[in-house]
Amino acid sequence: MPIRPSDLSGFLVFGFWFLVSGFWCSRYLTKNPILETRNSIPETKNQKLKIRNLAFLLLLLLCVPAVQAQDRPPPLPTPPDTSAVNVPPDSAVTVPPVQAPMMPPRDAAPQAASPSGLDKPVQFQATDSLIIRFDDEEGDQGRLLGNATVTYGEAKLEAYTIDILFDKEELRAEGLPSDTGLVGAPLFTQAAETFAGTSFAYNMGTERGRVVGARTQFEEGFIRAGVAKVREDSTIFIRDGLYTTCNCGPEETPSYSLRSNKMKVVDQKWVYTGPIQLFIYNIPTPIWLPFGFLPYQEGRRSGILAPEYGEDQRGFYLRNWGYYWAINDYTDLQVRLGLWTKGSWQINPSFRYNKRDRYNGGISVDFIHTQSGEKGDPDQILRNEISLRWSHNQTLNPTARITGNVNLTNSSYLQTVSNNYNDNVTQTVGSSIQYNKRWQSGRSLSLNLRQSQVLSTGSADLTLPELSFSQSTKTPFKRETGGSGRDQRWFERIQYSYNGRMSNRYSFQPLTDDQLIMRGDTTADGTPIDVAWYEALFDQEKYEQATGQDNNRINFRATHRVPISAPFTVNRLPLLGTFRLNLSPNFNYTEEWYLETERQQIDTTGVTQRDPQTGFFALRQFNTGVSAQTTFYGIFPVKAGAYQGVRHTVRPSLGFSFKPDFSSDFWGYSRDVLDAMGNPVVDTLSTGEVETRRYNIVSGVQGGLQQSLSFGIDNTFETKRVTADSTGEEQSRVLKLFNVNFRSSYNFAADSLQLAPIQISARTNVLGKLNLNFSSTLSPYALNEEGNRVINEYVFSLKDFKFGRLTQMSIRGDFRMSSRRGGGSQGFGNRGFGQTQQPGIQSFSNNTTSSLGLNDPFSTSPFGSFGTTGYGEQGAFSDWSLNVSFTYRITKQFSTLNRTATLNTGFDFNVTPTWKVRGQTGYDFENKEIVTTTLNILKDFECWEMALNWVPFGRFQSWGFDLHVKSGKLREFLRLRQPKQNRDLGFGR
Repeated sequence: MPIRPSDLSGFLVFGFWFLVSGFWCSRYLTKNPILETRNSIPETKNQKLKIRNLAFLLLLLLCVPAVQAQDRPPPLPTPPDTSAVNVPPDSAVTVPPVQAPMMPPRDAAPQAASPSGLDKPVQFQATDSLIIRFDDEEGDQGRLLGNATVTYGEAKLEAYTIDILFDKEELRAEGLPSDTGLVGAPLFTQAAETFAGTSFAYNMGTERGRVVGARTQFEEGFIRAGVAKVREDSTIFIRDGLYTTCNCGPEETPSYSLRSNKMKVVDQKWVYTGPIQLFIYNIPTPIWLPFGFLPYQEGRRSGILAPEYGEDQRGFYLRNWGYYWAINDYTDLQVRLGLWTKGSWQINPSFRYNKRDRYNGGISVDFIHTQSGEKGDPDQILRNEISLRWSHNQTLNPTARITGNVNLTNSSYLQTVSNNYNDNVTQTVGSSIQYNKRWQSGRSLSLNLRQSQVLSTGSADLTLPELSFSQSTKTPFKRETGGSGRDQRWFERIQYSYNGRMSNRYSFQPLTDDQLIMRGDTTADGTPIDVAWYEALFDQEKYEQATGQDNNRINFRATHRVPISAPFTVNRLPLLGTFRLNLSPNFNYTEEWYLETERQQIDTTGVTQRDPQTGFFALRQFNTGVSAQTTFYGIFPVKAGAYQGVRHTVRPSLGFSFKPDFSSDFWGYSRDVLDAMGNPVVDTLSTGEVETRRYNIVSGVQGGLQQSLSFGIDNTFETKRVTADSTGEEQSRVLKLFNVNFRSSYNFAADSLQLAPIQISARTNVLGKLNLNFSSTLSPYALNEEGNRVINEYVFSLKDFKFGRLTQMSIRGDFRMSSRRGGGSQGFGNRGFGQTQQPGIQSFSNNTTSSLGLNDPFSTSPFGSFGTTGYGEQGAFSDWSLNVSFTYRITKQFSTLNRTATLNTGFDFNVTPTWKVRGQTGYDFENKEIVTTTLNILKDFECWEMALNWVPFGRFQSWGFDLHVKSGKLREFLRLRQPKQNRDLGFGR
């Protein structure tokens, strides 16, 4: 075809544009971030020239078709891409290519960018080379060799070889086969997902990928897949999936796994599966479920709680299964259920709340219906037990706070229902609710509600409520400026404080069964009545029937105490010269208010009748005294090796106190006991003297005149250890050797036995390992010939070197050794709320202590918690501890001598890096028997944990075997537990 002038001019214009564009494009291709090369090999001038020439040639090939297209007819509209169909999420086919290519094909005219085109830069690098091929069967391609990396947005692909398919906007990666395995296996990361596999394909337009032989990890578990597809919303579809918590290599078979043909991970929260089966290595087991789901992320979340199974005296059970509901960020609710084959059932709802720096707490109710025996059997027992525990801690403001700890539980529940050892052996339970408020002026206010119960006797004490107000020490006469130290006058040293308390007390002391039977308070079958303390609290008749007392159930009392003192220091004494002596005269005033007093009279039958009198009454009492204390030192110039000198510190103290006899007739707080005729009752003493019988009209009257001189002396012995370092500079350290203390008092007002028992105590620490404590009490008076009464005769004898009669002595020793790593701190501790139960059962804070404060009601182990084992990491016996304690005690009441001698030991060590042993035992030398002994053996199987708990002796003898996987999510599902407890014999009623 001849060239027309218009064509020639157009060709010249195009040629000029081509030259300019070629030069600019060559620079663009080497710098544009879309194809930015980040090669780890430094570029040379020749390499840069090659890249520019390659880019110029690529541009030429792309531009020539554009010149030829000027004479061609307009292209036909592009037909719709039939491959761009929506593939179902669980399809295993390859993700279809998108419509917009990365680069236009050589035989296509330029078109407008497709809506699905790339909108982020593609960055890549390789340590070996970059190869670009044109006119390939699959279009234009680029290949990165040697530690290749391609990054597109949040997606990152690493492999030995990565192919870039420009037309399809697709990346394909694979590793390099070798004799030792696959080198540079593909590793893909998108957002929080990371996959490794044998081959990988990723479409940058749709942001979808496909991994063959995929492996990934989340939390404590690992997933393997024959094929895994990753969608742009992080949804993962898995074919031929395997889940395990065993951290083993790609070519290794895990010790256990859960396998399913189909798995799906949604929103990085849950893993859903089709039919799932347990495999031990590659051996299928009968454990099979029609479907499964696992939590995919840490944190609180609602879900079903896995059950526990086993057998006890109520039959085969399935318990602690239920539902956990994470209501919001501040509250959650858990409901657990239990069923037994013999008809018993249990329900345990627990509610918690926590708002940081404001309040936290929880309430737990445990109700169990126990059934034993056959229906209709006369020996059938139906019993309901309930336990209520509540704790609350709230900071109202920086100066006010509310705390509560309530435990309403009876002895039957603790001994027959609870699986906690501390519950089984406890004898006293208590509850309290307290409000505290303080002011900057030193004043404070406290409101308390308390309850305590002795389970063995059924007695209880309640304070409903108790109001306390206090004022810290004040110096009312001290000058605001100046007047400190020696410049202070005597009256400026006067100081006082105030403590006030008002209480309503309920005391329940039931009669014994024998006493109730003697009184005739029995049921129809002759058994004594059983009245609980809370029943008697609201019923005066039941209170009198259970306690045998007809007085008022509630006892009101208000107490005011005002201590006054004036401490000062004397620096000089006559005859002694300079001598520092601390003196403190004191005066203590106490006033108590009552709303009821008592009158006593003996009737004609000789029974004392107590008649309460309603009305306000104030009991005012006081005592006064003075105390003195000083300190002096002595040095013994002895030397033994690095130890130089012994310093003896002496702290003597002396005090005198005076208190009147407020039970005398002068004060009006006591009265004569009258007979039926209104005459005072007179008692004849053994000495022949006659004495009128008297009684106190209120409790709290302090009887007996007291003019007591108390004295004591504390002795501390220390030494100094002097060492020299490499430079010759000496360093010294003071070491305490031992303490010895003496205490006693003398009452001048007593008619006999004026000298109080002498108390001696001593303490020492040997080499920082052995603690020894010694205490004893010596009576200065002898016994009568029968040995059943103390007489007013001293036993002191300097000739016989006898200072008193021994009435009590105890020696306690504690010895501890451990490896430098401090072994034994882990293992067999009580699991905190949410450490093992999934989903969602997790503490609001980082600590693992239950917010309920008491025994954690969410603990699920039936025979003791097998928690974190803390195996050693340095070989056999590299982590160990040993504790030995010894107690020897003598008590001699008159001529009866009682002795106790017990040796206790506790040990914890690793037999091997995977075997751990912990135990405690002891021996009672007096009873010649072994005391409570426990032995715990743990084994780490890498993916599994085994624990054996054995109590071979005593009332609570039991054994338990537990084998479970380490995974917190699968711990209850994959667990073999064989507890066996002798509860019927040990805990029977």
